[in-house]
Amino acid sequence: MKRILSVQELKQSPWPGRFTETFGANLVSAFLYGDCLEEGFSALERPWTVAFILKDASATEVDKLKSWSKKAQCEGVEFSYIFSSAEVLSNLETFPLEFLEMSCRNQVLCGIAPLEGFSPNREALAAQCLREWKAFLFHRRLNTKPNAADYLQELSPLLSGIYYLKCGNYPEKWQQVLDAFPELSTAGNLLGALQNTITNICACPQQS
Repeated sequence: MKRILSVQELKQSPWPGRFTETFGANLVSAFLYGDCLEEGFSALERPWTVAFILKDASATEVDKLKSWSKKAQCEGVEFSYIFSSAEVLSNLETFPLEFLEMSCRNQVLCGIAPLEGFSPNREALAAQCLREWKAFLFHRRLNTKPNAADYLQELSPLLSGIYYLKCGNYPEKWQQVLDAFPELSTAGNLLGALQNTITNICACPQQS
């Protein structure tokens, strides 16, 4: 059983039909999301991550995916987030960074596009960006990388949220983020430049 190597191949595979058959009318959306849609992703090295929005995301419904776990692993497919429609609506201001990325960077396998047209509360987005930055600095103490520039890719979701606060739209390509914040490419002290960029933009999210 070979791994699926492209988005188009996955869309044309039996998987969309399997998801529809498994959840029936309970399925709102099944879609690719996360690192597998980042530039430079290799399906030979990492799995395609599929997220779901269901009308009812109870344990009984979620457990229905277990029968497909072994086949999914063999084909390089991984099941990630599973939300109910109600959970999405009640957490829009708690996790605006995740939902913004989900809305703007996805590939629908079946059902409807997730959170189409979602516009986050800018103050809530700025607050989460600051929390994510502080968490990054805390974990960096335990997992230091030899080259500070390696952190840029790790921070791409956070910096895409900062880009949204500055420019009012979500970046289609990583180069747009680098172009918007040239100080990140030229600074001798990358982490210091990141600190200044993130805190300055998040301080006045409505004016960015």
